[in-house]
Amino acid sequence: MTGILPEALAGHFFGVGSLGEVDHDSPMQYMKKLALPYSFQLPAFREEDMIRQFGAIVEGYEEEGEFVLDIDIDTYRDITSEDEPLLPSGAYMPSLYSMMDGTQYPYFKTQQTAPATMCFSIRGSDGKQLFNRSMFHFFVHLMSRIALGQLRHLKEHCETIILCQDDPSLGFVRDMIETDRASGVFLDQIIEKTDAIYPSGVVPAFHYCGDWRELRKDDWFLLWDSLPKLAHIDVLRYPPDIDEEQTERMNGFMKRGGGLALGLLPNVDEGYTRSVLETLRVNLATTLDKMVKTGIDIDLVERNTMLSTQCGLSGASVSLTREIHEQSAYFRSEFTDILERLTR
Repeated sequence: MTGILPEALAGHFFGVGSLGEVDHDSPMQYMKKLALPYSFQLPAFREEDMIRQFGAIVEGYEEEGEFVLDIDIDTYRDITSEDEPLLPSGAYMPSLYSMMDGTQYPYFKTQQTAPATMCFSIRGSDGKQLFNRSMFHFFVHLMSRIALGQLRHLKEHCETIILCQDDPSLGFVRDMIETDRASGVFLDQIIEKTDAIYPSGVVPAFHYCGDWRELRKDDWFLLWDSLPKLAHIDVLRYPPDIDEEQTERMNGFMKRGGGLALGLLPNVDEGYTRSVLETLRVNLATTLDKMVKTGIDIDLVERNTMLSTQCGLSGASVSLTREIHEQSAYFRSEFTDILERLTR
């Protein structure tokens, strides 16, 4: 099967989303030069938090509180009974608007928070977690409508749209389910409903910053046995030291069209003892060597892989943020050179 990742993007930089910048104009100078430009968030601004960005659409979301949401039955029905696309305003996703300035993009990436992480992160005014079957249903509908809103907003300007769902809390949600702390919610249901959010016409992607190797239940691997997508994984903190069964599932995932965005670069300044490019070179060689030794099909990796940071750059300095983006112009040649040395 042909991979979902456009061949022209293999080996290039995949930006997670958040930047260590303090103004919205500066990133525009380097963002449009990328092989894969993307909408970005500046968490230095309160409105651009990955939960608040989308939660603020809902009537009853507490602007002054910390992710507090009180939903009455009318608000619940308004979100769950309609399919009309929704989109956060420019106050919450400014780059999504500013980058659509008449520029035509062959490839463009955007992102939104997955429903499980939305549900896990928001609490009621009583302080209790809202993670239950009815609230997960609510956030599935909300994020489905936002995905449609993003597609409608971007499609006139972007030939190929990669939509990434960010789900950093998925591991915690799995733990809640396994310890019976999530009423009426099941893990297979979460994966199925999350995969169904991607609208027709986008390239699906998924970001998880925890230990991707542990995303399994018995013999079912949450990433590799689900919808083929571009899976962003942290291979710096969690290297591909995996067993034969998971190796087979990863290969099968890529054979079915799935791809990888390898989180090879530290996302904070303290993680660097050498330049960005030299760090990439060392970490990429180490990771690919482990993949070969594990039995991961390196030909599939070559065709279906992008390169990235471990997670978003919200904790990075302005200088590191800019260096990563500027040096990303050389990532593909480094990727190609290292692969050639490994496969000689």
